[in-house]
Amino acid sequence: MHAGFKPVSRSRAGVFKSCSFRFRSVVHASMSSHVPAEAATFDIIKEDKVYQRYFTLYDRKIRFPASKERPAEEHDFDVIGHPQASFHFSAVFPFHPATDKAPAEVTILKEFCQGPNQMMYSLPAGSFDAQRHGDYAGCARAELWEEAQLEGGEWVDLLGLGHPGIAEVKWCANRFTPFLCIAPHAAATAGKQDAEEFIEIHRMSIASLREVMRSGNMLLPSVTTAFMAIEELQRRSFSV
Repeated sequence: MHAGFKPVSRSRAGVFKSCSFRFRSVVHASMSSHVPAEAATFDIIKEDKVYQRYFTLYDRKIRFPASKERPAEEHDFDVIGHPQASFHFSAVFPFHPATDKAPAEVTILKEFCQGPNQMMYSLPAGSFDAQRHGDYAGCARAELWEEAQLEGGEWVDLLGLGHPGIAEVKWCANRFTPFLCIAPHAAATAGKQDAEEFIEIHRMSIASLREVMRSGNMLLPSVTTAFMAIEELQRRSFSV
């Protein structure tokens, strides 16, 4: 993480404002509105920590509510998550608007993914650290700097303020917040990647990005973030 990175505070107007000289962008909430899923009570009866290293594996027992079709039942599940990151991470779509000389482009990454054991496409993303980042916007800024060597720009929270985040996958406790960064510029100092990261930085057209999204070789949180960012850019009348 950036040694000089400072937390980001939320202003009274409901937007994030950086306290750092380097990251002075404002993070606006997009027009997205969220409707909570139908409320049903699934009580956690018991939860034991089975294993912990970078991620933590839990043995969780859940009581299902009774319905007309079935009585109340209890079931056991394996659940993983990242408690050290408050079960949250941020992802960012770095968008470079079209110019007289070039079409609109996006900066994306190609990185080693240990699960499939291969290089896959992704957007800059990383785990939330409350002490280092202050909030999810600060996390997104730090990851953009570290992984894509970019900073600045106009920032948009694609979920809208107050959203708990998008569930990563069905069996994981982690959630993520997607951001759009419009017109970032090259960082004044190079960001430092983590020792275990193997990352290539690429810049491509939106048409090429759509091909990557359909290829099956892009991580799901990045596909979701890209989809939401493109919709927001279209709403703002950008040529994408």
